[in-house]
Amino acid sequence: MRNLKRYLSLALIVALVFSSAISATAAAGDPISESKVTAGLNYDQYTPLKDVYKDYFIMGIFGAGENNALIHNFAAYSPGNEMKPESTQNVKGTFTYNSADNAFKNLTDKNPNMLFYGHTLAWHSQSPTWMWDAPPARYGQPGTFDKDTALANLNNHIENVLEYYGGRLIGIDVVNEVVGTSNPNDWKASLTKGEGWYNALGWEWVELAFLKAAEVVDSHPEWDVKLIYNDFGLDSPNKARVVYEMVKDINERYKDVRPNGKPLIEVIGMQAHYNHTTSAANVENSIKLFATLPGISINITEMDIGTPPVGVLTSDNENNQAVKFAELFHIYKKYAAGPANKTNNPKVIDRVSICGVRDATTGWRAGEFALLFTSNGLAKQALLGVLDPDAYLETHQYIEQETEQEQKHVDGVYVYDASKGNIKWSGANIILGNDANAWPWSTAGADGKVAFIPEKDATYRLTLNYTAKGTTALRVRWIKDESNDGYTAQDGQVVSTPPYSSSLNPNQVATAIPAYFNGGMVNMGSYTLTTEVKLDGSQPANGLIGNIGIRGGGGGNAFSINWIKVEKIGTDGAADKLLVNWPDGKGDDDTTLPADVIYYEGFEKGNTLQQNGTATIAVTTDKAAAGKSSLSVAPTAANNYSGVSLRNDSLTTPMLPGGKYKLTAKAFSGKDATLGVCAWRPRTAQAKIRMATLAAPR
Repeated sequence: MRNLKRYLSLALIVALVFSSAISATAAAGDPISESKVTAGLNYDQYTPLKDVYKDYFIMGIFGAGENNALIHNFAAYSPGNEMKPESTQNVKGTFTYNSADNAFKNLTDKNPNMLFYGHTLAWHSQSPTWMWDAPPARYGQPGTFDKDTALANLNNHIENVLEYYGGRLIGIDVVNEVVGTSNPNDWKASLTKGEGWYNALGWEWVELAFLKAAEVVDSHPEWDVKLIYNDFGLDSPNKARVVYEMVKDINERYKDVRPNGKPLIEVIGMQAHYNHTTSAANVENSIKLFATLPGISINITEMDIGTPPVGVLTSDNENNQAVKFAELFHIYKKYAAGPANKTNNPKVIDRVSICGVRDATTGWRAGEFALLFTSNGLAKQALLGVLDPDAYLETHQYIEQETEQEQKHVDGVYVYDASKGNIKWSGANIILGNDANAWPWSTAGADGKVAFIPEKDATYRLTLNYTAKGTTALRVRWIKDESNDGYTAQDGQVVSTPPYSSSLNPNQVATAIPAYFNGGMVNMGSYTLTTEVKLDGSQPANGLIGNIGIRGGGGGNAFSINWIKVEKIGTDGAADKLLVNWPDGKGDDDTTLPADVIYYEGFEKGNTLQQNGTATIAVTTDKAAAGKSSLSVAPTAANNYSGVSLRNDSLTTPMLPGGKYKLTAKAFSGKDATLGVCAWRPRTAQAKIRMATLAAPR
């Protein structure tokens, strides 16, 4: 027994020494062996991703990230915003390249072999609207979507940017995200109508952009810059088919334009903004489809995989995210263009780019924990799934989670919540009509249901309450139909000139749509946002009307909508009719509020009234509407009892316009009392409330 104890003690000491040696090695910055890989360490404890995949494809990054981990892991860089049109030529004729130049220099100083891709030359978003000659008239342009003016602007922009950067680039996104509602049988009809270049140049604008880019690139035989079409949602079979048909048609019609048999469009960029519900089989099928196009290669761009935004990254969600990353990288390796791919599959994928380094705490996909490292820089399970997808899939499988009903049904109101796990995006659509050929130019869904049809010269108040779970900005927009696709033309114009011009805080009332609530909101806070808009009937087709869309800022989906109300406002500024009341049900013509506004709880002798409990008002959905500032509760003058005021500055849940609240008071009186409720500070605040009689016990 003594010898056994001595042996165990010696073994324990050896183990501790060995463990300390491993820890010391890891602390010194030496990557741990793949057989001992584990999550939760700093970036330098892992084999660089660029080395793991160097014989498969280029491992790149899209957008900025923590520099040390970026340099360690990635061999190529594509700027997120620095090369978009609003950054390179916001003012006509004035080209500004400092932002992208600084980004490129910062990386080449640390890695002289860093490769660069450009993003993007032509897009309907983050582009100044004068480019396609949108009204008003500017820079000597007519402001009428003039075709010749727009084409001259397009050609000039492409030529200047490419001449400046072309010699440094491996590839460039010439055109970005043109597909709207996908019609696999008609790619031209699928282009995003009513947005950007389409307004002036029609569907031809896509090939016009590529023709100009090819002209510039081919005039420099010393360059080798690939021309890329980049789009999201290509895991959708219908959208993938539209892009396939578009690229096939354009390349066939211009097959002799470029030297050495180069196709006009050389690369399809598949944006990989995915989540747990993304079908890996659909992604693979799209890769197979694009691989049948002659001379086409594939880039996987902007890759991130969001988790259901519930405020924290749960262990199940982290596991499922890593499994999805592993499933997709397993597929990417099967179609890789590099020599390590020994399969008989088409070898078409020559770049995979991750959309950042660390999980975002603000901005794009904040709260969805969509990347490979935590916001503090520690490796997640997702990194392990990418480092060795096959090994990870051998030891991990998807954990099924309970899903909730995505929305309660209210006619014409569609609310989506990515935190439920089975929905890809968060937001809401409020359908205002079912005839795209008549004002308000609105398109309903397949069920034809409408929330309400607005009246001309009427004012409407939209009030919504949401909880931020990472997304801390919200947008109220005009959208064309019931989908999560395009906005109306004029909506895009307003928010682009200048971008985010109507930046609001939660306590401000927006006086127009689009409305951008950008400030004063924090993660896991709940906020009530109000927008009031008058529709006079003058809005043209595809103008500032359509349906109302509620979206997260910057594409964010990490938020949950708690309730939505739309009211028609009367001449006195008070709510005249409740039209939308989600999730409790649609409003109707009877807007009389219930009589049981004041609740009587007990009695005692005395002559005062006081609020029951702490200084809060419990929000309910079936009680009286509140005043704008505060409510005062008191007996009528004949009873001569003192009252009590409940003001916003003393309430945990402030009263807001259009809200409904339960007010509870105790009457300290031995005789009957009729209580009155009135608005206070200012007296002009509107509160639809009835008198309530409190009966003393008999």
